[in-house]
Amino acid sequence: MRRPWFSHARDGPTRSIYDAGFADSSIASIQRPRPELTRSMRVPPDRRPHRHRRGVSSSRSVWGDLRLVGPVTAPGLALLLLLTLAGCSHAPSTYADLTPPTAPGPESGAPTVEIDPRNGDALLAWVAGGPGEWRLWFSRSHDRGATWSAPVAVSPPGEPIQLDLDSSPILVCDDERHVGIAWSTAVYLPGRLERASDVRFARSTDGGRSWGPPATVNDDVATGPAQHSHFGLGLYPDGSLLAAWLDDRPGAERLDADVSEGVDASVHVARSMDFGAHWGANVAQWSRACRDCRVAVAVDMMGQPLISFRKHYPGQIRDVVLARLEGPAVRAYPDGWVAPEAPHAGTSLVLSRDGTLRSVWYTGAPGRAGVWFRQDLPELMDSTRTPLALIRGGREPVITSDIGKAGMSGSLIACDADTTGGDGLTLVRVRSNGRRVEERIVVAGAQGASYPYVGSINTRRYAFVAWTERRDGMSKLRLLRWNLHR
Repeated sequence: MRRPWFSHARDGPTRSIYDAGFADSSIASIQRPRPELTRSMRVPPDRRPHRHRRGVSSSRSVWGDLRLVGPVTAPGLALLLLLTLAGCSHAPSTYADLTPPTAPGPESGAPTVEIDPRNGDALLAWVAGGPGEWRLWFSRSHDRGATWSAPVAVSPPGEPIQLDLDSSPILVCDDERHVGIAWSTAVYLPGRLERASDVRFARSTDGGRSWGPPATVNDDVATGPAQHSHFGLGLYPDGSLLAAWLDDRPGAERLDADVSEGVDASVHVARSMDFGAHWGANVAQWSRACRDCRVAVAVDMMGQPLISFRKHYPGQIRDVVLARLEGPAVRAYPDGWVAPEAPHAGTSLVLSRDGTLRSVWYTGAPGRAGVWFRQDLPELMDSTRTPLALIRGGREPVITSDIGKAGMSGSLIACDADTTGGDGLTLVRVRSNGRRVEERIVVAGAQGASYPYVGSINTRRYAFVAWTERRDGMSKLRLLRWNLHR
């Protein structure tokens, strides 16, 4: 069942379809993009960015350069060993509740938060308003969330924001004062029960003080309304962007439309070479993606993206898969979750500076219900190896989770459940080698938490977690700072 996040939500029917399965047990077969795909996504030279490194995906290591000068004595070697061991140990984390900025309207929620790689500022976007007037807002904090700048409206007045938490806005930034936000705009048509939607993107070139007019990412607006939602964004090392989303159009495989188990979506992608001012042609990728399950995107240091989504296999099995552009989709793990409808449980992943892929997802499969984590080099990942359990326990609605960018403090995950799968919010830190949970923190007073979002970078000893609190039929934006003591 879908979780409306505000008191006046409108919903269309949920749909699904069946799929042919994959026998792959390893992601080693994930392919690099073919040249024709690269050519199809090219943008004219006048729209290309300067080719230099950007902070989000290429920020400097917290260790810097280590050089030994002169001969190393036994006492000196012992001291170096002690310092190394001290750097690998972690003191317990703490958190501090923050007062978020306020925007006009009785309700707020659907937040996304990031950290500016230039100076460590917190960047926050969220939806606020009331019946007939919902808008997307942005604010910045220079003091780690203690105070916030006056909110700036990003979406145009009167534009109907799609009000689904599982398709909430996403914020992206680089180290040259570029900030961008993607969201879905709802389209309600007379005589049509199911709504349509477009993926929209607005950018700021001055750190969020002012915003340009939004662009539509999907290129089929003129051919008739369709669903375009549950998107993910990835930032390339050269500053260009990749968007991936669920689409009503056929996927690249052009699989037969067997509707015996419902009708699914496909995954489409588009690239922008000028940080979202213009978007290239849409490229169809994979068919039979579960509707209402967010797509996740991450780009490695070599500029190769990985995309994750939930795929619908025969027999109503709905498992998380990973894929390179134009490559086969391979299960993250064969959970074998049987669900008659799309479970509204997307996936989240990051690619760390050490080249490892770190992903988190939920499954409701009997005996395995809960939130799971895995960390591997993408080309060496063995899908049959059991992932690490973060929270055990299933529920309806499902548990949603998000993972922040990883650093020496390990991988940071937020889940909208307590440690038993009940109502609440849990912060989970996984050791940097990905082999065990370092700590779990249940946030006090976080009952009603939904769809948390983690903002972090590997050069800061703090992160931000934002979520929507649902109580008494109303939604409220909540926010905390996660203090990492290593």
